Amino acid sequence: MCVERAERFIVAFNKIEKYFNQQLNDTSYVPFFRAVLRLRKKDAIVNRYHNDLLEYSELRNAIVHERTEVNYTIADPHIEIVEAIEKIAAEMTAPKLVIPTFAKTLKVVQADLTVKTILNVIRETRFTQFPVYRSKQFVGLLTDKTVLHWIAHHMNGDFAELLKTPIMKLIDDNGAEPNYRFIPRSMDIYQAEELLLDMFKKHEGIAALLITEDGKPNQKLLGMVTPSDLIRVP
Repeated sequence: MCVERAERFIVAFNKIEKYFNQQLNDTSYVPFFRAVLRLRKKDAIVNRYHNDLLEYSELRNAIVHERTEVNYTIADPHIEIVEAIEKIAAEMTAPKLVIPTFAKTLKVVQADLTVKTILNVIRETRFTQFPVYRSKQFVGLLTDKTVLHWIAHHMNGDFAELLKTPIMKLIDDNGAEPNYRFIPRSMDIYQAEELLLDMFKKHEGIAALLITEDGKPNQKLLGMVTPSDLIRVP
């Protein structure tokens, strides 16, 4: 039996249990498995790993309560299990935040630019989402798909005149439901993932989460999270 692996497992388990207690802030003792069920409804990391955590609870009981000698345990956790629970404990105590994980240079454009100009930018660069401003005021998020769909619906007129249309017209025609959300830089990557997935399940046409200092639109853009970025969430 590997005592070291069992001890490492217990240390990580205790760190997670301490995190649970801090989040619940309950005056009475809450069993580990019950804490998982309660916290998964409001904690993105717990929700992500809740099935594993419930299994770890059973393994922990086997290690602690069925120990026959001081240095002998009936349950001997595999190294993969030990490393997995240590990873979860680390993510709970020090989760990765959207900044710097999703910090990036964004192509900010002004609302009076024309459709032709945006098409040239799309052709010459790899940008597909464009935060749109009127002077210093944020007015919307334009995507390459929005441009394509708008052109397709207006092809029955003079195409040359169509290309002269200000992109603000595309923002206005895209409807009242915004295709973005602002989030603070302090949000962790699992909360961002859960927010995007929740909006996707509700069939909201979300294109990106825009990151600012406090999640306010009048602040400097620091980065962006798109649905394709979810593959970068470990």
